[in-house]
Amino acid sequence: MYNGTSDIVTADERLPYPETALDAYNETKVAAETMVLKANGQGSLLTCAIRPAGIFGPGDRQMISGFYGVVKNNQTKFQIGDNSNLADFTYVGNVAHAHLLAVDKLGDKYPNANFREAIASIDLSLGNYRIPTSDAHPLGPNVSPSQADKLAAERFETGFENPEDIRPVLRNRMDHFAMQASEEDEEAYPIAGQAFFITNGEPVYFWDFARTVWRQLGHVPPYTIAIPAAIGLILASLAEIFSKMLGREAGFTRFRVSQAVQNRYYDIEKARRLLGYEPIVGLDEGMQKWTDWYKGELAKNGEKVPESAKTK
Repeated sequence: MYNGTSDIVTADERLPYPETALDAYNETKVAAETMVLKANGQGSLLTCAIRPAGIFGPGDRQMISGFYGVVKNNQTKFQIGDNSNLADFTYVGNVAHAHLLAVDKLGDKYPNANFREAIASIDLSLGNYRIPTSDAHPLGPNVSPSQADKLAAERFETGFENPEDIRPVLRNRMDHFAMQASEEDEEAYPIAGQAFFITNGEPVYFWDFARTVWRQLGHVPPYTIAIPAAIGLILASLAEIFSKMLGREAGFTRFRVSQAVQNRYYDIEKARRLLGYEPIVGLDEGMQKWTDWYKGELAKNGEKVPESAKTK
């Protein structure tokens, strides 16, 4: 779903596939998902598609090695962009949990009336605090969570012109699914044949995530040099050209710059409602499990933490 050129802000499953794939990996992912969803209903086969974002956790040797490589190269002092962009990451155990839920629920349908019911916030890491994701959409800068909940309750009790309409005045983001369900089945919405975004439901500032990983690996950058995103893209372009001339793979690319400076977080309300998905491991706990595992792997290989990686 990510084309590397634009922000993704609390996007749901209506987000179209990119017209031009970012790379071969993303192209094959789209092709595979299309085939899986098209196969739903052929004979007795039921299918759905799980779309996790930024998987991390024990067993990962790609993302964690990238973060650790920055530590080893003494590059943690550099930051591209102003760190105002949010990104979604997903603990691997939560991804597995979503797959198991999907297997159990494929033959079920979600009651249409339930789209109108409120769902609780995800508070594994942040506590009872509204964040810009599917569990609780902000009502405005001057409305606190308690005020918003009170307002919604009052609207349920008194605020309707049509007494038969039980929806609150505050619109539910699931309205489009409810309308689609009404057209196909007045009672329920099918779970098979659907795509579901899966994340931890805890979008975090990208560089905060990176610095947490570094700190858990035993390193705190001594200071920060913020490089504007535009300059970062220019430097990445030059690095790609230089690497191509030398016949080697570029370590610093425009794609990595884009990931570091763009918003990329998703709405997981559809998965929470239809699959009953809730993250079971929070971001803080998951990151600690991840880095503890990786430090164990480094120790097994006899690799010593470099001097630049030691806490200042």
